[in-house]
Amino acid sequence: MSDIKKESTPQASTEAPKPGLNILLMSAGSIFTSMIIAGFIVGYLLDELFGTMPIFLMLCGVLGFVGGMQKSINFQVD
Repeated sequence: MSDIKKESTPQASTEAPKPGLNILLMSAGSIFTSMIIAGFIVGYLLDELFGTMPIFLMLCGVLGFVGGMQKSINFQVD
C-alpha cells in the first residue's frame, strides 16, 4: 500500500469566463493575414500611381506585417 495521499488542490476560478474572447482570439490569424494583404495592395496601387514599382509594395507590405504583429500581440495581452 502506498502512503501517498492525494491532496486535492482546488483551483477555483474566481473570474467569470469571457465568451467573446475565444472568438476574438480565433480571428487573430485572419486579421494578421488581412493586414499584410492590405499593405501589399496599397503598396501596389501607390507604385502604379507614382511609377516606382517595388518601393511602396515592399514598404507597405512590411508595415502591414508590423501592424499585424501588433494586433496579434494586443489580442494576447488583453
